Amino acid sequence: MMIENIHRQLNRQIKKHLSEDFIADNEAVRKFIEVVNLSYLNFEKDAELFEQSSRLNDLEYYEINQKLKSELDKKENIQNKLIQAIKQLNDNEITLGKEESPIDLLQILRDEIEFKKEFQDQLYLAKSNAEKANEAKSDFLSIMSHEIRTPLNAIIGLIYIMEKENTLNSFQENLGVLKYSAQNLYLLINDILDFNKIEAGKIDIEKIPFDFKELVLHIGKSLEIKASENLNRIEVIIDDDFITNVISDPLRIGQIITNLVSNAIKFTKNGLIQIKIDQIQQKDNLSIFKVQIIDDGIGIDIQKFNLIFQKFEQAETKTTRQFGGTGLGLAITKKLLHLLNSDIELQSEIGIGSNFSFILELPIFSKNLELKNNIVDYDYKEENLEGLRVLLVEDNLINIKIAEKILKQWNVNVDKAENGLIGIEKFKANVYDVILMDLSMPVMDGYEATAIIRNTDTLIPIIALTASSSYGYLEKAMQFGINEYIIKPFNPKELNMKLRKYCK
Repeated sequence: MMIENIHRQLNRQIKKHLSEDFIADNEAVRKFIEVVNLSYLNFEKDAELFEQSSRLNDLEYYEINQKLKSELDKKENIQNKLIQAIKQLNDNEITLGKEESPIDLLQILRDEIEFKKEFQDQLYLAKSNAEKANEAKSDFLSIMSHEIRTPLNAIIGLIYIMEKENTLNSFQENLGVLKYSAQNLYLLINDILDFNKIEAGKIDIEKIPFDFKELVLHIGKSLEIKASENLNRIEVIIDDDFITNVISDPLRIGQIITNLVSNAIKFTKNGLIQIKIDQIQQKDNLSIFKVQIIDDGIGIDIQKFNLIFQKFEQAETKTTRQFGGTGLGLAITKKLLHLLNSDIELQSEIGIGSNFSFILELPIFSKNLELKNNIVDYDYKEENLEGLRVLLVEDNLINIKIAEKILKQWNVNVDKAENGLIGIEKFKANVYDVILMDLSMPVMDGYEATAIIRNTDTLIPIIALTASSSYGYLEKAMQFGINEYIIKPFNPKELNMKLRKYCK
């Protein structure tokens, strides 16, 4: 079996349980092994980064403690000297200058003592903050470890089962569970990245026209399968008088509603989740409305209301063990609402259910403006892109194979380049409609390659395919000449929707 850089543990299991003939005769099995191998390698890299981060934080904590000890030693030494100086003053054992008096010197010494006391208080505060930060880090790492290990355990366990069971039905069934586990990991990482961007002040609220009603209906439909796993139903209730054509950020508003509905689904079993939109007022070309997410789930203790909106927190410790989650979803929701000049309200009763609500005041847009929506429609039908010529610049062989297979399903003519330098050479020698550009590559990265292409061609669309969602990286990409970007792992529907704009 020819798979590059195969992980030693995986290779050992393959040789132990699977024959080379069986692998050679089953293309699906070979492709699956390639994906699993990549997961093994990426997990080791992530684990190493986690350990480095932990060691760094522990080092910072140690340095603060050492600094505190050193300063306390200095303070004790100074205080002893001051006591001796004051004693000398009282005993008239020192000679003062012509312009000095014992009272002046005593005041200076007292000021010094006060200064050192204030500095000591600051050090104690720094130590206390460091201890709290260290405790929060430990709690977060513990939660992350649990949340990451759970789907990974499912993936590793299923790999073992699939090695033993070689039937097609078993393979297809287990593949569905693997897909579900991978999606959970993806959502987990997105929560962490979004919260980090909000904390760093790197999220800007867009102001584009969109259909609010269409957005809400899409969310309700897209979450129906997830709701059915807990035997729940989703009901969307929208005021008939509701003016839905508004200007704001559909992506972030959609994220808020999705977080609240997902939270309701998690804590409700065999129940009803309602997404209710009521028109409150229309004035001065503004639409003011109230959004409510209502469930009949387990409910929340009133004393825990503020706690659940704090990062890494849930109402009860056992909640994490029973229902999972990072404790970031509601914290992200609250911060996004603040960016929209709103806030979250909660009504809840244990055993009865919960009602999360917020009010938005948004401008109404003229119907002659173009409707835009950054969210891929749940019912979006992928279009045939026959005739479209695409240059795929990507260094990862697995990603190349996956992207190539997806593009060929749409009858796209695909040409490949393993790094930016090869991409430039192929760009000069051929004619393409679109370039899909990875940003992080050896030899020459996507930034430099894009800049060189833009020196001769300012019109060809260049779409970045990147695993980094950092605002800084994406802003840098735009400055180099990238037209738009897609974050890995990407939704094929999103790629299709972006590429269809360039079909002639």
